[in-house]
Amino acid sequence: MAQSALDAMPCAVCLCGSDGVILRYNRRAIQLWDRRPRLDAPEDRFCGSSRLYHLDGRHLPHAETPMAHVLRTGLPVGDIDVVIERPDGSRVVALCDIEPLLDARGSVEGAINCFRDITARKGREQKPGANDESRVVPLMHAFEATSQLAIMRDIAPRKDDEGALRESERRFKDFLDALPTAIYTTDASGRITFFNEAAVEFWGHRPEVGISEWCGSWRLFNPDGTPLPHDQCPMALALKEDRSIRNVEAIAERPDGTRVPFMPYPTPLHDASGALVGGVNMLIDISFHKDAAARQRLLINELNHRVKNTLATVQSVVSQTLHGTSDLRQARDDVENRLLNLARAHDILTAENWEGADLLGIAEAALAGHDADGLRHEIDGPTVRLTPKTALALSLALQELCANAVSYGALSGQSGKVSLSWSVDDTSEARRLKLLWCETGGPMVIASERRGLGFRLIERGLTRELGGEAKITFSASGVVCSIDVGLSSSAR
Repeated sequence: MAQSALDAMPCAVCLCGSDGVILRYNRRAIQLWDRRPRLDAPEDRFCGSSRLYHLDGRHLPHAETPMAHVLRTGLPVGDIDVVIERPDGSRVVALCDIEPLLDARGSVEGAINCFRDITARKGREQKPGANDESRVVPLMHAFEATSQLAIMRDIAPRKDDEGALRESERRFKDFLDALPTAIYTTDASGRITFFNEAAVEFWGHRPEVGISEWCGSWRLFNPDGTPLPHDQCPMALALKEDRSIRNVEAIAERPDGTRVPFMPYPTPLHDASGALVGGVNMLIDISFHKDAAARQRLLINELNHRVKNTLATVQSVVSQTLHGTSDLRQARDDVENRLLNLARAHDILTAENWEGADLLGIAEAALAGHDADGLRHEIDGPTVRLTPKTALALSLALQELCANAVSYGALSGQSGKVSLSWSVDDTSEARRLKLLWCETGGPMVIASERRGLGFRLIERGLTRELGGEAKITFSASGVVCSIDVGLSSSAR
């Protein structure tokens, strides 16, 4: 294969033999590695970089790279992130897609790695509010017309050697089919002359060579969802206007109705005299980037919502703790303890990526801090998954009950115990959680008309936050708290 064919690719390419020895690479690979590995050199195997690392900073030996894995197993790998260290010590993050090359018997005779620098994208992903479109990794400025003509022409040896020509064409087709990116070509009038297997997977069907025009997609749409006629697609414009098209997006619809957002890179091809002879196009699926952008927008909105709710909770705790008190030292301690309880509740949700929490985990976290050996409390109830809002409110309520039990109730002495149980009522249209806290064996309880701050926070908090009900009674044997709240239909 002519070196010009590799250098025309809009991403870094490295071709290895079955033993991992590097056979070919292009100029973009040199730019990423910042070095030129020696071809066929045993010491330069699997990758041309000086050193490699996992994303978490662990060293990645060359013999354990994704390329080595593909050569050992014959299985492709895609969307693998590795860190490349250059000779000067600088590092870049590369996204790798590696396909094995198999002979007629199915044996691995090599593998090809298409990789690109995503360092900038990784940096932007750490910044909330980054521009969504900036996450689409540009595939550089590629497929210049003269270079593409070299792809289609320079690989052939002399015309009088037809056997070598056919072998060269076979190897070139195998090379294009091994690429993980959709590529196809057309003649000057827009009729499709070639496409690789990645294009078939992208389109969801096989267009007819020599008949289908402009693009193999079943249907096309603009980014806003309006139909995009094939004769107005980017490839059609590139051929009609004889110019490369860049920085545009479109949506391809497959025969099964699924849609794929993508970026095309159509480039006209010319013969030696400069006449237009066709075009080549590369289609980059940007679904992942679109989904990531949507997830980030959702995350930012959710984060803003949680911050506002947390600040409101803090304001309420501080306000009610300080209201009507003259003992500032005690008030300070109370505020500090309640804010620590809030932090513990957040820790539980953070461990679950704020997707919710199990009630059992919340109950155990609340009681374990006051009964480490587990001999003075009992917990019983079915598995219940709570939404973040419900989990936070119940966690704070249980923390208040524990604090009261330690200061005045069953856990203030040596013989008292706490029983916590719950059940789920599925009989009504709205699922209800019914939770019961019972204290026994503690000091004699004397009911007071004036509720303590902790109990007021429980009753008012659950009512206000969840639209539920919390009832606290003072029986002779100890405090009893019954809680009744609704459960989201998604909390199972």
